[in-house]
Amino acid sequence: MDKPVSGAAAGLVSGMTVGIISMALYMFGICNLCLVAIGGGLFNRAIVPPVLSVQNIAGWAAHLTLGMILGILFIYILYFTGRDFALLKGALFGTAVWYVAIGLVLPVSGMIPGNANTADIMILLAYHLLFGLLTAALLVRYAKLETIKR
Repeated sequence: MDKPVSGAAAGLVSGMTVGIISMALYMFGICNLCLVAIGGGLFNRAIVPPVLSVQNIAGWAAHLTLGMILGILFIYILYFTGRDFALLKGALFGTAVWYVAIGLVLPVSGMIPGNANTADIMILLAYHLLFGLLTAALLVRYAKLETIKR
């Protein structure tokens, strides 16, 4: 597979994993924020519970599409910087995405609800760290050697 396909595949798997964990923690009341509900809320500026609805189908579509785009971006980061310290690069990448989401996208869109507390924000950081780590691990393990420099 070439770089964009490998990156998109790793981002898709990572995005699905993180999205399912996010929905589960939201449904069990552990976290007041659900990545999929936030993604769907970007379309009509309202967060609804993660049940089967048009908004949450749009949320999954947005979440997975963004995951694939970020996976493509990350494979190019690995291509230009090499495989060394790939997990550290994945963690830093996930943290950078979290900073952009928390510092720019969610405040501008008005999608951080009033019931969000520090623990919820830190759980969002954990989701993004997991995304970066899992994407890095998948790319290093499964991408061809010529796709990513050693």
